Amino acid sequence: MSGKRIPSRWKVKDPFNPARSLVRMSWNKLNTYVLATKKPVDFGRRSVFQQKWIAKRELRAYHVPNITEDQLLKRHWKSQLPLRQLSVKEQESLPPVQALAFGELERRLDVVVFRSHFASSIFEARTTVVHGHVRVNGEKCPYPARRLLPGDMVTINPNIQSQTDILAAKHPNARRFHPQPYMAPWMFIPAYLEVCYNTCSTIFLRTPLPQPSEVEIPSPHAPDMHSLAYEWYSRIKGSKTKRPPPADPLVVNGQSVRLKAKFDSIMRARLKQERDDKWEIWAKKEEEERLKSLAAKMATVAQNKTTELNA
Repeated sequence: MSGKRIPSRWKVKDPFNPARSLVRMSWNKLNTYVLATKKPVDFGRRSVFQQKWIAKRELRAYHVPNITEDQLLKRHWKSQLPLRQLSVKEQESLPPVQALAFGELERRLDVVVFRSHFASSIFEARTTVVHGHVRVNGEKCPYPARRLLPGDMVTINPNIQSQTDILAAKHPNARRFHPQPYMAPWMFIPAYLEVCYNTCSTIFLRTPLPQPSEVEIPSPHAPDMHSLAYEWYSRIKGSKTKRPPPADPLVVNGQSVRLKAKFDSIMRARLKQERDDKWEIWAKKEEEERLKSLAAKMATVAQNKTTELNA
């Protein structure tokens, strides 16, 4: 894989340029500088389109810098967001559920490797997976886009980890975690992961869910930004979704009419019932005529046999 040429659409041009002011999933010192000096986006004099586009740009740079938007929409985008039963008090303190718009991406194997601090960036996590250093449930998995299921265990080769080293000789299989420079802002573990640094493994517990007063998906951007990005991508997803062909025009008493969806379905159901009733009556008449014809033929045959016997 290392000898193959990487397509240009998977490359990010100068991802840590401070002039672009885009936060990435990385411990790079320039990325840490951008995170520390970044100012909140002022939407005061922006149109709705500009607000959605800026939110999309910021969140795509952080969550999905290594895949195309078509791959995001086809594989990892769901307009129906995960929900759970909440009390009235919890609903009042619940952040916008659109903050979970990128929750499906948290199931990706390369994202889980980065969230578990086994790679210094999402780009390194992808390379680590492609080179075969990651196993899922004990089997080698070179596919960064693999979506994990609850209970899957991810194990990474400890020999490539710079932040771990072997402990004393009495515990040759145990390892100790060493923080790396500029990784402090990313030193947190989401609630849906269970990480063990001694064995260089992590367990994917579940997909992110809405929680009162918090957003489970780690992100440097506010929930309102996620809501704008959700509206942007949902509109694109809806326009690309294949819609069913338009229904035949509704004909009542020989005239084509247009009704509201509710009344249209009621009228179509009523007309269908009338057609079924007419077909049933016609079928009964056909069956009666067939039986009468059969009885007449049998009577004729019987009469002919009687005549022959008498002759």
